[in-house]
Amino acid sequence: MTLPERVKISLTSGAIMRGRRNLFFSIVGLSVLSLLLLGGVTKSHAMTTEEEKKMGRRIVEELERKVEVVQDIPLRAFINRMGRTLAAHADPNPFEMKFYLINGQEPNAMAIPGGYIVVTTGLIVLAENEDEIAGVLSHEIAHVTGRHVVQLIEKTKRLNLASLAAILIGAIAGGGGTTSQAIAATAMATTEALALKYTREMEREADQNGLHILLRAGYDPGGLFSFLNKINKMSLASESKIPAYLSTHPGVEDRIALLENLLQIESKARPSVKPAGGYRRIQARAFVAEREPSVSVAHFDSMVKTDPGEVSAHLGLGLSYQKMGRLDQSRTILQQALSRWPGDKDLLRELGIASFLSGKLDQAIETLRSVSEEGGSHEDPASLFYLARAYQERGEAGKALPLFLRFRNEMPDFPDINRYLGSVYGRLGQKGLSHLYFGKDFRSRGDRNNALLHFRTALKFLEPGSPERTEAEREIRELTAKGQEKQKN
Repeated sequence: MTLPERVKISLTSGAIMRGRRNLFFSIVGLSVLSLLLLGGVTKSHAMTTEEEKKMGRRIVEELERKVEVVQDIPLRAFINRMGRTLAAHADPNPFEMKFYLINGQEPNAMAIPGGYIVVTTGLIVLAENEDEIAGVLSHEIAHVTGRHVVQLIEKTKRLNLASLAAILIGAIAGGGGTTSQAIAATAMATTEALALKYTREMEREADQNGLHILLRAGYDPGGLFSFLNKINKMSLASESKIPAYLSTHPGVEDRIALLENLLQIESKARPSVKPAGGYRRIQARAFVAEREPSVSVAHFDSMVKTDPGEVSAHLGLGLSYQKMGRLDQSRTILQQALSRWPGDKDLLRELGIASFLSGKLDQAIETLRSVSEEGGSHEDPASLFYLARAYQERGEAGKALPLFLRFRNEMPDFPDINRYLGSVYGRLGQKGLSHLYFGKDFRSRGDRNNALLHFRTALKFLEPGSPERTEAEREIRELTAKGQEKQKN
């Protein structure tokens, strides 16, 4: 099921045609950052996978400081689960794949060295279904396992780092003002001059290997084919702007022809994965995440009036009011929707979250428990997280802790989880674990001094030889070494 044509036009044309900030999704940006962090790659020393992982971690740390990573838990869970399913079928794969979703209306996806893949909300809004998203992710996974990005980075070793630093800053700062526009133009020229984009050979390899990943994972490989057709048509329809995805993924027409041939060869019966369902709801969440609340309120209010039987429109309107801070209105919208679709898991979850944010802890706990205890093949991370927070706010740390731990098992990279665990362990009197998790929180925020303070304090309370103490000692060694390296530079 896809969005109505009127809605699709409003989503995609705005994403493609409207001027916006460049979120530095160009190979030159990533290459520059890598060089600045590691000092380049020499001919005599080919990069090992461990060095690539280190490079990737540093790039992602910088990315998290410079762009807006999506905090919407169901959206993150959607990308993570699909990505992990696909990555499990990529062989060989020396990396533990991690997936990041950032706010950006430009539909784009980018492989980063070391097993990281970044996707924009604009890609989710543009795609028709889960198979198209899976097609893009499998293609990027193939770029990672083929180590294509590292090969491109190695080509940049002769560039002037001072000049490239300015280009990187402009790419991160994005559109706005003549300076950033000039820097962006320089970046474009540099990219074209140095051909810092995937070669056609790399694209063919990624298409072939990505197709095999899709087949083994059970997704319809036609998703990548249909997505490329969509992007290509947008490029042809717009004389002034080429979609960013094509700027780093060239030769799309040749790739479409190749995929057509591959699909004919692979048209035999194959196992299929059952879609998670509710893709229009995922699109609604992505639209709310990337737009100003007033825009999304108007958009979904119009959808509700035009198609009152579409549950994703009601969900989007409730989420929009929640983002706007009008929590009573959000709760009213969601309650009205639940009277029409009683027991709907998404509506119940968001009603529980809105109740928590409104300070109605008892109502939040009752509603969120009904979602978190429903069962199924997957946990519901958002209901776990906010149910834990509700118990924490009510002073019931013992009930909050196991819920936070279950949430962390589902989403270990969620930015605030270590802070909440540190707080709960502190309330329970477990000082060693409290300081350990506060140290992790400060480390993730780039605050080396406070991280070291908490890790060293944790050693006073953690048992010698325990896994937690070993972890704290390792964190201290790594942060100390990083500080010494920074002083040398």
